[in-house]
Amino acid sequence: MARKLWIDTNVIIRIITGDPTELAEEVGEMIQKVEDGELILRLTPLVVAECCWVLASFYEADPKDISDALIKFTNSIGVETEEKSVVQQALQDYAEKNVDFIDAYIAAHAKANPPEDVVTWDKHFKRLDIRHDRPRNW
Repeated sequence: MARKLWIDTNVIIRIITGDPTELAEEVGEMIQKVEDGELILRLTPLVVAECCWVLASFYEADPKDISDALIKFTNSIGVETEEKSVVQQALQDYAEKNVDFIDAYIAAHAKANPPEDVVTWDKHFKRLDIRHDRPRNW
């Protein structure tokens, strides 16, 4: 039986960027064990959010490239993602609708787990096609 490990943001960043080389090579050895079926990597939505932030802020990556890389990673054999369909919808909305990943995630999560109403002042939710309003209007 494969051993399951929770994966942190910094490991995923090395997988996606290959930077720095020494750490990326170390991750490569672990990925080989995943491919051989010895390990399963488990991923939380919080780590995906942090990956979006690090890749956008530090690496100045385009949201579309970030979304593509993280969707590919979440679809990898040997990777188990909590709320995978919600995370992947949020990644698509993050790339396509010019919103923060967290806002996209809240909207995707609300749609998957009704009620769908969101309390916020953030106008970005208009782009996410979800009912939302400020606190005083509920």
